[in-house]
Amino acid sequence: METAGVIILAGLIIAAVYTSGVSSTFNEGVRQMVCLVNGPGCGEQTWVDEERPDEPEEFEWGTGNSNLSDNKNLGMQAAAADPYNWTDQEWTCLDSLWSQMSSWDPNLVDPTTGARGIVGFNPALHGSMPDGFQGSATAQINWGLNYIQESYGTPCSAWRYWQSTKTY
Repeated sequence: METAGVIILAGLIIAAVYTSGVSSTFNEGVRQMVCLVNGPGCGEQTWVDEERPDEPEEFEWGTGNSNLSDNKNLGMQAAAADPYNWTDQEWTCLDSLWSQMSSWDPNLVDPTTGARGIVGFNPALHGSMPDGFQGSATAQINWGLNYIQESYGTPCSAWRYWQSTKTY
């Protein structure tokens, strides 16, 4: 019963505010604040009349990779071959790592960190970019496997490090 009373009271207050003109006073105050920053709604045009700007382009990390399965196959074959022989759990860790880094996109550039490609190569951390690296899934995978082996020993060690730092 109390809830119904509160709802009815709230409805009456809203109706009173709407009919009293307080809402138009509030709306006029907002319009004047917008006019202070030269926004739409000043003068004769309103925001609805004004041509709305285009939606900003959204950047989604790791999307738009049309070669995802091909790149994963290249990675799986290279990881399973000598000298790595990484299969099963090590492959799962490698897939998790590079899926998080880039979704296996060789053309990706992270605008925040500068990391590039499938493996997240960062010139600021890793030195100059190897020849043929840019846009080449094979070159990136080969570099990444070698980097993981030299720096972490195995993909699972690199994945554990990445999970705690979001870098490797």
